[in-house]
Amino acid sequence: MDFYFKLALYAVSAELFRRFVTLLIGAFTGPLAKIPGPLVGKFTTLPWLVNTIQGETMNTIPELFKKYGEVVRTGPKLVVFADKAGVRKMLLETDLPKSPIYDKMRIHQGNATLFTETDKAALKVSRRLLSAGFSIAYLNGLEPHMRGCIRVFEDFLDSECKKSNGSAVVDMSLVLSNLAFVMSATAFGGSFNMVTSNDVTLKESITQLFARQVITFLFPIARYLPFIPSGQSPSLIKMTEDIIATRQAEMAQKLEVKKDILQIILNAQQTNPELYTEQRVRDEMNMFMAAGTDTTSHTITCALLLLVNNPKKLKYLVAELDRAFPSKNDPITFAKTQDLPYLNAVINEALRLLPIISAGVSRITTETTILGNYEIPPGVEVLAWVSAKMVDPALWPDADDFVPERWLGKYKSAEVDRAVFIPFSIGSRNCIGQQFAMKEMRLVLATLVRRYELTLVPGQSHKLFWSLVPRFRQGFYNVGVKPRM
Repeated sequence: MDFYFKLALYAVSAELFRRFVTLLIGAFTGPLAKIPGPLVGKFTTLPWLVNTIQGETMNTIPELFKKYGEVVRTGPKLVVFADKAGVRKMLLETDLPKSPIYDKMRIHQGNATLFTETDKAALKVSRRLLSAGFSIAYLNGLEPHMRGCIRVFEDFLDSECKKSNGSAVVDMSLVLSNLAFVMSATAFGGSFNMVTSNDVTLKESITQLFARQVITFLFPIARYLPFIPSGQSPSLIKMTEDIIATRQAEMAQKLEVKKDILQIILNAQQTNPELYTEQRVRDEMNMFMAAGTDTTSHTITCALLLLVNNPKKLKYLVAELDRAFPSKNDPITFAKTQDLPYLNAVINEALRLLPIISAGVSRITTETTILGNYEIPPGVEVLAWVSAKMVDPALWPDADDFVPERWLGKYKSAEVDRAVFIPFSIGSRNCIGQQFAMKEMRLVLATLVRRYELTLVPGQSHKLFWSLVPRFRQGFYNVGVKPRM
């Protein structure tokens, strides 16, 4: 017995020694050893993991770029890229596959969605089946839904102002998140009474779903622990199942059905039932609602933050919208907002300064690849830090300043470098819903600025942290609101 115990102990010791030697070899020899970065990153990703748990990677990685350059090794097999050529090569030219972390972020293991699909062939099929639902013509059919949601939103703001003698302080990060959720829900056949009822149960269910994905992405074993919430709340499950069942019943009876994104997903199920199972339909619907909620609402909130902190720019936008919509009651539409130069410049500048993709886009090398003038062996996770070049002083004069005018022509002799302005990513895996998001942002921002006086509430923090999307560390962002006469 003692002999076998010693034998096992020797075997374990030998394996630990082997791993230690392998770690040392990998840390100081081979192609990745040439890449600069913190010494600890050669041995472990622990600092990266801690920063990710704290939501601080979006703040700490830019500091590493300043110290080490545009390519930084942050783990034994983890390299972060900010250089223009490297980012474009991995996302567009070579089109590297998504890394295995996306498998860990699936709502149900073995059941991919468009966002978590890592197989290129399957992704191509899925995008082809769903792309019609995000075409310009199809999205235009959603305009009545969006405008109906915004009218309810306006009624809510008017009511809040009346309660406070004509003006109110409103947490825009909250109410715009609620509005964005409602607009996403209506695109899937749901109700849009949440703004007025202030019932945020379903919205919080989406947030819980996001939180669950972050936990399982960081700690895959958490998926199997009974004390970790599943992320699938009963209210969210019921809502999605009821909406899908109602629509399927309408289809079975050959009734006229809504032309919305839900219908596109159900059509995809009819075309390819093996790919689009009942569970996939539910997961896809939840993922699209989640993706369409805090992403667009964050950008609109950040645009408002930038405007109220730069009143001269706000005045320019007010003047443009007053010219486009002389009466306060003029309908604000897709067609009339699409080509408003200063409105679009404000949105682009908000996307540049405070982007949604603020924590890198993860890919995996499957063969030896040259990125950023470095040889990257297969099996290495590479992160495209797309936000870095969007605030690079070498490309953008006054890079940290809010200057919508740079989108209207040359600013200080420099033109906008659209090759590095990729707020919705690029390549085969770019955001399929970017046109939906842009139309939504134009409508909401134009409505707010044309119909309300917006003012700064001083003393607030602008610090952000990352939890799948950027969020305000203080938990809110207040703006003064008063109906315009």
